[in-house]
Amino acid sequence: MAASLTRAYAHFVAQNRSGPLPAVAVEVARLGFTDAVAALLAGSREPVTRVAGKAVAARHAVQESRALLGGPASSADLTAMIDACAAHALDIDDYAFANHPSAVLVPVALACGQAARADGAALVSAYVAGYEVWADLMSREPDHLHSRGWHPTALFGAIGAAASAASLLGLGEDETRNALGLAASHAGGTMGNFGSMAKAYHAGKAAQAGVFCALLAQAGMTATVDVIEGERGLLRTLSPQGRVDVQSEPELGAYRRIANLRLNIKKYPTVGASQRIIDSVLEYLQDHTVDIEALARIEPRVSEKHAAVMPFHSPSKPEEAKFSLEYATACALLHGRVGLAELSTAAVADPRLQSLIQRVQVVTTTDYDPDYPVAARFDQVTLVDVEGRSVVTPPVKRASGHADRPLTARQLRDKFLDCAAYGGINDAPASGLFDRLQALPGWSFADLAWVTSGGWRE
Repeated sequence: MAASLTRAYAHFVAQNRSGPLPAVAVEVARLGFTDAVAALLAGSREPVTRVAGKAVAARHAVQESRALLGGPASSADLTAMIDACAAHALDIDDYAFANHPSAVLVPVALACGQAARADGAALVSAYVAGYEVWADLMSREPDHLHSRGWHPTALFGAIGAAASAASLLGLGEDETRNALGLAASHAGGTMGNFGSMAKAYHAGKAAQAGVFCALLAQAGMTATVDVIEGERGLLRTLSPQGRVDVQSEPELGAYRRIANLRLNIKKYPTVGASQRIIDSVLEYLQDHTVDIEALARIEPRVSEKHAAVMPFHSPSKPEEAKFSLEYATACALLHGRVGLAELSTAAVADPRLQSLIQRVQVVTTTDYDPDYPVAARFDQVTLVDVEGRSVVTPPVKRASGHADRPLTARQLRDKFLDCAAYGGINDAPASGLFDRLQALPGWSFADLAWVTSGGWRE
């Protein structure tokens, strides 16, 4: 066994603060900040964000950092919670290694960065530290956690967040090890809460726990040295088949995880497992017209593992529609787009859409992509009309926005502005904020203060 994964992670976090980062790691962090801020802005007025803000409002005695880039000030842990809830509220935030890293790590960096008066280099280093530790943790489990009902972001996000917070707060190795060990006690969150506000809170509680555990460790609280990898530790306890790898030494200093996995940016505000099907339908519609009324059956084909994360077959509200392949397929066919406007309560309840949803029959396969083992080799849709004639949409191997098929700079800016507009922010201030984010890691603390205080809104 590795001498101690927990110790190795702590050593890496402490060392990562002072060493130069590879260009690819900086690039991924910059992208993560940009996309998470976009998602945060879009989700800033969502019910879960308002509820979280209301719950925190009475606890503003400690005013270390501002939530929602110009909202009320509170303690760093509560600020991180609100921002992470907002960033994950619409499920339009990025994903990688079957988790949502930026919706957790960016709020932690922004909140702790304000408290610690950090510059951009420190923010980026903290993001990279959290990403690498989190990705290494997730890589050790060969079995599919979603299929057991676990939500990995809720399981491991607090540990990634603790690594980022420890980095920014300047914790030493022993303190960092304790922060990571304490964060392991916050692992939890099942897919049973998908389709509710609690799904967004999974990101929020991970961010809050990570920051608070770093503060506890800084104050002297300790944790078992091998609580992550030990015989009764987190990894072994969670492992569906007991096949978790606690033997391999973590590969951290080479930054291979962030360089190889990078980030997948969502083009559509639905679960990542639905993105390829939407692409396939929209690609088909570019050159073909579909008579919606003449469709008797619609058969999207995805992997069993991807189907497992989309449990809502007859969604009645936006929170459910985001995790429904039936909705994603029907919406793309009906509207020729799947955007935030199509996820309003009224849009989801549209009788035309609901009628089409009932004609969708999901087909699953176990023919997995060896390079992307939770996904099929490709996704596509078979459309069958009332006469029994069928057509097949183009096969899609990687969704638009996937790390292997990234959005263009223009598409990334357009997504940012769309998210900001959905959050009630005009193009001019949103463009200024986008441009400032592209300057990372070259920020001073004054730049961070300008962003988080809402100076860009003026």
